[in-house]
Amino acid sequence: MKAMLILVGTELLNGGMVDTNSIYMAEELNKYGIEIYSKMTVKDSIHDIINAIEFGRKNCDLIITSGGLGPTIDDITKEAVAEYLGKKLIVDEDELLELKEKFRERDIKFLDINVKEVEKPEGAVTFKNGAGMAPAVYIDGIVSFPGVPAELYDMFPKFLKWYAKEKNLNSDEIYIKDLVTYGIAESHLDNMISDLFTEEGIEYEFLVKSFGILIRMQSKLSNKNIVEKIVEKIYNRVGDNIFGEDSERLESLIIDRLRKDKKTLSVAESCTGGLLADSFVNVSGASEVFMEGVVTYSNEAKMERLGVKKETLEKFGAVSPETAREMVLGLKTDAGISVTGIAGPGGGTPEKPVGLVYMGIRNGNEISVEKKIFKGSRRKVRERAVLHSLFCLNKMLKRK
Repeated sequence: MKAMLILVGTELLNGGMVDTNSIYMAEELNKYGIEIYSKMTVKDSIHDIINAIEFGRKNCDLIITSGGLGPTIDDITKEAVAEYLGKKLIVDEDELLELKEKFRERDIKFLDINVKEVEKPEGAVTFKNGAGMAPAVYIDGIVSFPGVPAELYDMFPKFLKWYAKEKNLNSDEIYIKDLVTYGIAESHLDNMISDLFTEEGIEYEFLVKSFGILIRMQSKLSNKNIVEKIVEKIYNRVGDNIFGEDSERLESLIIDRLRKDKKTLSVAESCTGGLLADSFVNVSGASEVFMEGVVTYSNEAKMERLGVKKETLEKFGAVSPETAREMVLGLKTDAGISVTGIAGPGGGTPEKPVGLVYMGIRNGNEISVEKKIFKGSRRKVRERAVLHSLFCLNKMLKRK
């Protein structure tokens, strides 16, 4: 079965809003073996929405729209669906009373224009909105959801459960296996393993993400054993540059390993300015392991907070392997990371160019200092320094 996603909203085209709904819907559709044939973003125009529906009708079994179910003048998705199907819009009195009750509970005055939120094409099936106002609406192979993510997340699983039962879907669930890599360029990865991608019925792709490069294999669940054999072959070639699978990320792997070993962690940052600490704090349960993140941006802070010697700074400078080593040694936990560098765009010299970063990595008595020259904007240099330091600590912890 094939589905088409229609994302409605001028704000999605002019940069006022970023689409995240399609990612969620794709993951949920995978569970039912429903393949996304196409995704289209259209502005708040009845003509454009109808054109998108017509395209979907020719190619797909199910059309899913997101956005345009609110009460304002630009919320016209249901009008477009009704016009396309030749249906009139109606209001169910029970659904109207339920909507008014929601307004009363939230202490919001109900206006006449709010009635629009429960309008639907005649004959449509609705799905209650447990997170907001407007219900989702299904009719004749077209289902429409609000664009607010929390509301979509509330109703989309309800709809899919109902739809699978109605259509007696017994499709083979889509199976996706991701191997998460770091330290090998995309083209080099392709050169190393592309000859393994010969099995029919399995799609392969490389996805460059902020946390690494994904080697993704997608197939039907019935092909899981075949995919697992290919995964084993990829591991044999790529080795330690594969640091995780699926939803695993470096920061969570580090936290899990340290928790298991009952060890603690802290970080000392200069050029990354708190990004490294933030990566750990985003992991649920990090407080069991992560003790402290220190941003020592000035030389004075490095000396006072971490015990970096004045002589070291004067002789070698703040951006040096010697300073990175003393910074990480100044942390009092079992494991630690220090980062000092030149994020740019200014401040570089021929000897110490923009993008030069030193990272101190420590686990117990084992210490290493990594030197990298990262390319890109100030933000990119900082993000890449965080990712590389995480990879190095994770690799060090795995050796123990």
